[in-house]
Amino acid sequence: MPARSLLQVDLMLGLTLLATIGFAATRPPSAAALPGRRALGWLLVAVPLPTVVGVRLFLPGHTAGGEAAFVLAIVAFAVGAVVILARDDEDDHYGEMDSSPAPWWPEFERQFRTYEKRQSRPRARV
Repeated sequence: MPARSLLQVDLMLGLTLLATIGFAATRPPSAAALPGRRALGWLLVAVPLPTVVGVRLFLPGHTAGGEAAFVLAIVAFAVGAVVILARDDEDDHYGEMDSSPAPWWPEFERQFRTYEKRQSRPRARV
């Protein structure tokens, strides 16, 4: 395959990877969570693609830096990104805010009002 054609394939793979990551980031929460799935996702993101790119850069003639290895590394990266970005109900607890006041809030508010009244009184000059 000519170099220009390979460059176009790589560009399309990169754009597809970005679209996959964007899709995974906006997905609704998943119902089932596998133990250790985030570790597997980070492993898929951190190892295959950087390894293949490193081999391509530093050992250009090596067979591990071929186009098939690059495509597989891109797929592994995409799968890892989807796994990492998949949220379950337990991970999304920070987004929910309870609108009822905290139990200590009325007490704090009473003390603050008292303090505010004391500070706003005109003081007699001596």
